[in-house]
Parts: sequence; C-alpha cells; structure tokens
Amino acid sequence: MNLLYLTIIVPLLSFLALVSLGRQIRSINIIIIGISTMLIVVLITIFSCIDFVTNSVPDMSLIYSRPLWNWFSIGDFVVPITLTLDGLSLTFLVLIAFLGMLIYFFAAYYLTSQKDIYTFYAYSNLLIASMLTIILVDNLLVMLIGWEGVTLSIYLLIGIYYKQIRNGFAAVKAFVIMHLTDVFLLIGVFLIYQTLHTLDIRNILTLAHANLAIDSDIIYWITLMLLLGAMSKSALFPMQSWFTESTLAPMPAMALMQSSTVILAGVYLILRLSNLFMMSSDVLSIMTMISSLTVLFASSIALVQYDIKRIVTFINLTQISYLFYAFSTQHWSLSLNCLINYTMTSTLLILASAILIKKCQGERDISKIGGLYKKFPVLFIIFLVILLSLSAMPWISAAFYIKGDIIWGLMAQDNLMNGTIGLLGILLSSVSILRLIFMVFYHKPKIKQFAKTNWTSYCPIFLLLIFTSSLVIYFPLPIKGIIPIAALDTNVKLSFQLLFAAVTLLSIIIAYTLFAHPNSEVKEVLNTPIVKFFTRLCKAEWRFDYLLNIVFVKPFIFLTSKLKKDPLATWDNWVMLGIKKINSYIVGFENGHLRWYMVSIVMGSIIILMLLVFI
Repeated sequence: MNLLYLTIIVPLLSFLALVSLGRQIRSINIIIIGISTMLIVVLITIFSCIDFVTNSVPDMSLIYSRPLWNWFSIGDFVVPITLTLDGLSLTFLVLIAFLGMLIYFFAAYYLTSQKDIYTFYAYSNLLIASMLTIILVDNLLVMLIGWEGVTLSIYLLIGIYYKQIRNGFAAVKAFVIMHLTDVFLLIGVFLIYQTLHTLDIRNILTLAHANLAIDSDIIYWITLMLLLGAMSKSALFPMQSWFTESTLAPMPAMALMQSSTVILAGVYLILRLSNLFMMSSDVLSIMTMISSLTVLFASSIALVQYDIKRIVTFINLTQISYLFYAFSTQHWSLSLNCLINYTMTSTLLILASAILIKKCQGERDISKIGGLYKKFPVLFIIFLVILLSLSAMPWISAAFYIKGDIIWGLMAQDNLMNGTIGLLGILLSSVSILRLIFMVFYHKPKIKQFAKTNWTSYCPIFLLLIFTSSLVIYFPLPIKGIIPIAALDTNVKLSFQLLFAAVTLLSIIIAYTLFAHPNSEVKEVLNTPIVKFFTRLCKAEWRFDYLLNIVFVKPFIFLTSKLKKDPLATWDNWVMLGIKKINSYIVGFENGHLRWYMVSIVMGSIIILMLLVFI
C-alpha cells in the first residue's frame, strides 16, 4: 500500500507526457503508453488488495492512511494531503482500475485516427487521476481538486472533435453545467467547516453524530447542498444535460464517462458521507423524488430514439436512478451491489454498441439497419445477454435480485408510487433495448457492406458478460463498519418476485407487438394524435433544453446586451468629465499675481476655521 500514491501520479505524468509529445509519437507507442499506465494502476490495485486482505482482522475495519505533505496552513487551519484506503475506497479503486483497463484495451482496437488515439489516452489519464484523487483523499477540500479535474476531463473528452461547432458547444455546455452544481458542493463544504470546524471526513462523521441533531436545519442544508453537488456528476434530472452530450465523444470515452469513472464520483461522495445523509430524512425523500423523475424522463425518451448512442445513453441514465433509490431507502450495501451491476452492464452495452456501429460503417440510425441476425450471431447473443440484465430477467440475471430488493425496499416503506415508477422504468428500459434488437437484427437488411472488426475487441465484452449473471450476485464487499448495513424485510418476497417477473414478460410482449411484426391495428394506434404528441415530446426530450433556453439563456443574453456598454464605465466617464470641468476653472485662477494668491490663502484658512468651529 506504500505505492498507493502512484495510482494518481502515474496517470497524471502520462497525461502531461501525451499532451506535450502526443503529436510526435506514433500511434502504437501512444497505445503502449496508455495501456502501460493503466496496467501499473491495476498492478498497484492488486497489491493493495492482497495487503488489505492479509492485514484485515475479523470484526474490524482496516483503514490504511499515508500522509504525504501539508498543502497549506492559515493559522490553526491546516489542509494535509493524506491518502486513505479502507474497504469502500478499495472497492471503487478496483472498479475504476478493472473497467479502465478493459476500456483502454478496447480503445486500442477501436480507435484508428492518430489524433483520436493520443487525445483519448491523454484526457482519460487525467480523468483516472482525478477520480482516484476523489476516492483516496480524506479531506473534503483536497477532494475538490479531483472534483474539478473530473469536470475538466469531461470538457476535454466531449470536445475531442472540437472543430465541429456542435461538439465545441456541447463541451462548453457540459463545463458550465458542472460548475453550476459545483457551487452547491462548495457551499456544503463551507457549511460543514463552519459547523464542525474540520474538513477531515472521519472527523466530520464522528462530530456530526455527536453534536448535531437528526433532521435539524443545519443537517438538512448540508446534506441538500452535498446532494445537489453530487447530482451533476451522477447525471440526475435536471442535471443530466452533460450525460446526453457525452454521445459526441468517441465510444471508449463515452464508456469511461457514463460507466466507470464520472458517475462514480457523485455516488462515492454520498456513500462516503452516508452516515450524514441518514440524519436527514427530508433530503432522502428529495432523493427519491429526483430518482423517480429521472426514471420517467430517461426511460420515456429512450423509447423513441433512433440514434444507437442516444438509446444507450438514456437507458444507462435510467439505470443510474436505481442507485439513488437504494440510497433513499438507506440500503447502502445494496447500493454498492447495484453500482457494480450498473457499471458492468452499461460498459458492456456501450462496447457492444461500439462494435455494432463500427461494423455498420458508422451508421447509428437503427431504422437504416436490419437483418444482422445471421451476419453477426455473436453480437446478437451479446445483446440478448444485455437484454437479460436490463430487463432483470427472473432468476437468471443479477439485476433481478438487486433491483428487486431495491424496489421491494421502497414498497416496504409504504412508498408505493415510487416503487411503481421503478417497475415502470424496468418495463420501458426492456422495451427500448428490445426495440433496438428487433430493428437492428431483424426486419429487412438495409446495409450491403460491412466493416471488419478484430476479434480481440470482443475480449473485454466476453469478460463483462460473466458479471451480469446471477452467478456473481452480492459480492462479499469489505464495507463492515464503514457504511451502515440495513436488514431488508423479505416477507411476502416470492409474490413480489412473481410480479417482477410479470413486468419483464409484459415488456417482451409489448416490444414484440410494437416492433417485431406490427400489424395494421398497432400501426393505427401508433398514428393516433395522443401517441404522436407523446412521441414528439419525448423526441424533443420533454422540451427541457427549450425550457432552459427560455428561463436562463435568453434572460442572460438580454442582460448582457443591456450591460454591453457597461453602465459603471459610463458613470465613471461622467465623473471624469466633471473633474476635468472643475480643473479647467481652477486652472484659470493661476494668473501670476501674488496678492491674489495671498487673499486666496487667507480666505481658505477662514473657511477651514469656520468649519472646525461650527461643525
């Protein structure tokens, strides 16, 4: 564990080297540098896991701490940079290292342009270094360094093709949205320091439990600010805009942002401060409401998209919400299992979609693809396995048990409406992925020529397939004593599982009826005004961007147009003009007569004396 700091230093040095010399290095050498960087992180992670298991004591939580140096100090306020590794941060370290290695390996075969290769590996190294900073430091102020590094990495990865105006605009949009919510995180950090006089995470949790009342106003505002800060990184509604803009990045970069790094930042913050969130029931209720809105928003939009990238993105956005459902029901350990299932499934979905798009020579419109069932049977089977996970196939997929427990937890707390929305999200996600499968692999073939892909690009996919099955359900995670572990009431669980299975079966029936072989009656229903209105609304993403434009962008542009001439500068000009006029009159008194100067001095002295006497 003494080499833990290298997990941050090595990717950071690799980023600097590739940014400085990437244009002069051959593509194969850039790939070697990128994969070697991630391999070092993986090896250090493996050694850390071995040390952690070796030094662990039963019924105790091992916490390894490595002080590096003091960042700065102001009086008694000292900000040390210390790396801390416990069961929670080790879990995130393994996820980032493992999935990062798979994505780096996949990118070596997927990316072809030399510029794309060096920019991807350079910016991804910065993202990895920033994420590992977030999960390994034990001070909230130092964590903000990694937090801002993640924001910068998103801007760079989305803007890889910055010469296209749309991509440059999307990168700036993501950068602005991220920083708007980062302000809330800063406010939360300031409130914590003002209240508890420390920014050390372990001290914060200890002092908060000892000194702050449950559901007090200060706990409410602290946790609310932290939640709003985490929302943008976790892409919850209404902070999901950057998540949809990530479709403009290359597929490996999209996999990093949506699956294995950026999403983990907000999730880690909430899990690390879970004891703080448990003290505010109102914020947990807000979390439930936001999760439900995200499920409805994302799953309904995924249902009408034709761009493969956007279908995948909105399906992934739906799955993220179940993490926060688990948070809101205070099943923290269950949320970690949900996180592992989400990262594996979403990475698998993105990489499989990347191969599909490449085989179709860049075509992303599913209405222009068809008949691939016989041409690419392996890819077809991969999408079927993804379907099993996304639809929570009963007793086969890990998602069936994990999502089933999450939704059961909601209903067990008499939260019937949000539990129903959770079931609806699974139904619509299943229909969306089935729609993609039916339109791409069935129907009439529309593409005659296909590109070849290297079989080695399937290796990460085959490895990920294992983790979506029920064989690896409920990992034995070393989180005892770090996050609360709540017992889940399993009464009448079988009847709920049967209901869950019925939802999955219903999604298959609906998708087959609508998209496999639609008859005239189905087409007539799809052409009704209300269905057309719903379709237009979802294609326009609930007119959310239009609303943002009306509420924020246009008033801002109007204000800037009014302030274009700078009213303060105009006022300064008038002041200066007045001073010049007064000065011109005073200069006229300089006539060279000594008597006039003496009279002026006497008169001035009399005026000053009178002011001193009477005032």
